[in-house]
Amino acid sequence: MVFIWCLLGGLICLFAPAGWTGRLQLAYARVFSWPLSAGRHLSLATAGMPALHATHSATDETWTVERQALKNYIANLEAQTAEAQMEIDELSRISAEPQWKRMAFLRADTRPSPIPDTLLINRGENDRVAVGQYVLGNMSIIGTISHVSARSATVRLITDENSAIPATIGESKLAGIVEGRARGLARIPLIPATHPVRRGDKVYAKKMPGVLDAPVVMATVTQCGPDPENPLLLNITVQPACDIATLTRVAVILSAPRPQ
Repeated sequence: MVFIWCLLGGLICLFAPAGWTGRLQLAYARVFSWPLSAGRHLSLATAGMPALHATHSATDETWTVERQALKNYIANLEAQTAEAQMEIDELSRISAEPQWKRMAFLRADTRPSPIPDTLLINRGENDRVAVGQYVLGNMSIIGTISHVSARSATVRLITDENSAIPATIGESKLAGIVEGRARGLARIPLIPATHPVRRGDKVYAKKMPGVLDAPVVMATVTQCGPDPENPLLLNITVQPACDIATLTRVAVILSAPRPQ
């Protein structure tokens, strides 16, 4: 019976005039408008939730990356500020020496060199570094600039066998030449045995106008006695006034003095 009634209803709708079926459709839409609308909104909301979640996730990830970049930028600024303050303090300490006020200093960082008795620094021609300029380490002369490129330079230490620096010895200001002997040592040849030179005497790089405006300590006498090959001369051995192997920063004494 149910099948027969449903069949009759379908035949009636099939053969009924188009106007009747149209009015029946509009009546159905008006009666069930609220449930249909609610279902449509629910379907749209459900479909849009994954996209909205993805958008929020992308935004959160972007903010996380930007926050990390900002933290890194601040950390870099703090490190650069600390480095600049260290450089200012070091150069101020050097310039505080009354006899050095006319000399200009350029701070540089060091790194090991494959060549014995030399150092590499991160300053070069772009920073006014030139061959022959003196290099200061721990307030003492450690060598001279031997090679320069645009952004780096090589320091020939006073212990290098090719190094020869005019010097004075002790309070007597006895003049001599400090020549490198390698292996961390140097010597002062051709000093007459009649001159009083003692172990522990300080050796100073000799003042040279336009290059070195005041004597600067360079080495200490570690051995002094008659030269076995020539007793009329002294055999003087010296070592640098600081531990060069532990240096991480030096100061280049620029040739052009500061204007008074």
